Amino acid sequence: MKLETEEPEGMLAERARRGDRRAVAELFERHYSGVLTLALRLLRNPEAARDAAQEAFLKALAQLQQYDRNYRFAPWLFKVLVNLIRDQKRRSDRAVDLDLEAFPADAPCDLLVREEDLDRIRAEMRELPVETRLALLLHLQEGLGGPEIAYALGVSPQAARLKICRGLARLRERLKEKP
Repeated sequence: MKLETEEPEGMLAERARRGDRRAVAELFERHYSGVLTLALRLLRNPEAARDAAQEAFLKALAQLQQYDRNYRFAPWLFKVLVNLIRDQKRRSDRAVDLDLEAFPADAPCDLLVREEDLDRIRAEMRELPVETRLALLLHLQEGLGGPEIAYALGVSPQAARLKICRGLARLRERLKEKP
């Protein structure tokens, strides 16, 4: 029986930076679905989300020298994607909203106890500020912690943790208020 271990992302990114196509393919394979899922939630348009996810990967690969190996590769990709979408929003003056129709039912959150609660949670998530919703999605959907979310959003770790805590607290409070 052959046991294969995954190569650390920092090493893969370094190989990709030097032009190793296998390393690029491995990074793409590991992270594309997460980037696409986040793009879908931000853009609510499958075609635009695919374009944004692909463009984010291309930008990330072109700027690999900026990747901070103190973080996992995924938060950096999310940072590239979020900045790309923010730039598109600024250029088009369109509001970027988060689509929570596919909010993960298996998210590690005590709020997701019953299936019927999902509609209420989605509705309450829509009421949160965009940055708070984004921080919660990165935390609940992608399993990122405060420092990684901070890196992805370009805020301090304290600000990221505060967004998550306040967002969860507000959800809990609002869900208690409504039957």
